[in-house]
Amino acid sequence: MAQEYNNEQIVKLYGKQMEKLGERKAELLKEKVEQRTQMELHMKEFRSRNKKTQEHLDQAIESYEDRFTDTVNVLEYDTSRLEKKYLHGKFLHASEIPCLGERSDIATCYKTNNGSPGACDAFVEALAECVSKTITEKMK
Repeated sequence: MAQEYNNEQIVKLYGKQMEKLGERKAELLKEKVEQRTQMELHMKEFRSRNKKTQEHLDQAIESYEDRFTDTVNVLEYDTSRLEKKYLHGKFLHASEIPCLGERSDIATCYKTNNGSPGACDAFVEALAECVSKTITEKMK
């Protein structure tokens, strides 16, 4: 009889343990479902914000592209108008512009040296020499 009593107690304890395990498993499952639901809500909010941000960026890009295209069109129009006005249909090549390299070198030097006068003396001398040479050649 004691043996039966012990067996019954063991079965009851085992049943209680199994019940506790089942309850704990159900709680864990419930927590996972809640976490998943929260994560899905968070992702939905994130995707919504991301979509709005992306739309805003797309609109900004489109606006910049439009402004760039407009600027290019204006520049092309002005360039062609000025070419017709001043060049009378003739095109100049870089080699036809006197002392272009020297002019460019001076401009670059002054930009990089913040307009410091002594830093660009060599470029100024080179331009002066080029101008003298060009004037002399045209006078011949």
